[in-house]
Amino acid sequence: MVSSLIVYIIAFTVPLFLSGIGFPFFIKFMLKKGIFGIDIHKKEQPKVAEMGGIVIIISLIISSVIAILVVEDSKVQLMIGMFCITITIAGIIGIIDDFLTLNAILKPVLLLIASVPIIASTWFSTGPLYNPEPLFPLIGQTRLTIVYLMLLPFVITVPANAVNMIDVFNGSMATTTIIVLITSFIANIIIFDRDYTILDPTNIFILMITGVLIAFLVYNRYPARVFGGDSSSLTIGASLGAIAVLGRLEIVIIIAIIPFIMNSFGIISSVKGLLERRKMARPTKMTKDWKIESTNDQKAPITLVGLVIQKGPLHEKDVVKSFGVLTVFSSILAIITAILIRVVI
Repeated sequence: MVSSLIVYIIAFTVPLFLSGIGFPFFIKFMLKKGIFGIDIHKKEQPKVAEMGGIVIIISLIISSVIAILVVEDSKVQLMIGMFCITITIAGIIGIIDDFLTLNAILKPVLLLIASVPIIASTWFSTGPLYNPEPLFPLIGQTRLTIVYLMLLPFVITVPANAVNMIDVFNGSMATTTIIVLITSFIANIIIFDRDYTILDPTNIFILMITGVLIAFLVYNRYPARVFGGDSSSLTIGASLGAIAVLGRLEIVIIIAIIPFIMNSFGIISSVKGLLERRKMARPTKMTKDWKIESTNDQKAPITLVGLVIQKGPLHEKDVVKSFGVLTVFSSILAIITAILIRVVI
């Protein structure tokens, strides 16, 4: 029998290794094929390989298969499989969007499909893989049942879109989501006492996504050599939602991603609905010394970057650091929430 610690090591190192060796080849291939984007936040306007999410998706699928083969618990195997299918559906929608640019309303509607595998587990012989009794601080377990099932698709879709909207600067998506994942790992241990000695699928999911994101960050951090595209941000965002549902960490993750939610709510409310970001007025522009500052365009959406550059223009790296600091603060609140949940369960 393979120990829990070995499973966790495999869950983290396999996607880290696969994506780490995959990105250099992928970058060369995409540039050779002329599939690249222009990094508009750099004076040199460099060409950067697009759709790095493809490497992320392939790495996670292979890692999930290996994890299923290593794990001996049938329910854990099933949960890994459903997690993989869920994020793969989101990733495929992202790939389609990268190629075709989906309608701003159609994309979130299609993302609702990603929740189908988890919802379908209601009729599995093992019982549903989700628990319709979310945990709240100071209240503990609540029974929602039908309401929970109705809200479940949005627990996948909302984080997916929120992560997608924050993926605007080199390393911004990877940096912030890694912080959220570390927070989720800590919260899972606090609430359920599930450390490395206990085989827990939630830990497996978190370690897999963290591993692939660390490798991605190496190539996506400033100055980026690859852009993830919607294929990466929708995959990672959907994974946060799936972790929240399958791991009973709904409230914890919602609080941890408050900066993401603030950013997406500001955009949606200011443009009065869902609008494809390529069709929005740009909320920022570059100064003569290549720092980021707000524009005076009244049609530009309200964004998180607008908040962090209120006192003056910032370098791209400093904007991403500010995103990280805000996520650390929300993550501290999430950990406090986990402690308050632990007190009452």
